[in-house]
Amino acid sequence: MSETRTFPPEQDGGPSPAAQWVGVFLAPAVFAAHLQINYVLVRWACLRNGDVWVHVVDIVSVLLAALGTLVAWRVWASAGRTEPGEEGGSLPRTRFLGVVGAGFSALITLVLFVQWVGAFFISTCQ
Repeated sequence: MSETRTFPPEQDGGPSPAAQWVGVFLAPAVFAAHLQINYVLVRWACLRNGDVWVHVVDIVSVLLAALGTLVAWRVWASAGRTEPGEEGGSLPRTRFLGVVGAGFSALITLVLFVQWVGAFFISTCQ
């Protein structure tokens, strides 16, 4: 009599696929939302002298993008922090998504931070 197994046969202790994709896509989604919100907000802030709301949106955007970077870094750390190799399977995929997510999210976080610094020097009405 053969033993019937369900797929997958065992659960691995690695990061969930949701965490892997959050690490890759959170920072770009935050960047796109930041761009659209500030596009609408700048005119409103100029008319009502509400520059503080531009800074609030910038701070929240930088923090959310940094959260995406942290999630991606933790995904990579839990997968072993080695370079993704040529082999297939869930562990190399996790390493790849962790490395790509951490690098790309860190870059987007830096861009958002630099845009926030620029808001100190350029008025919303300029």
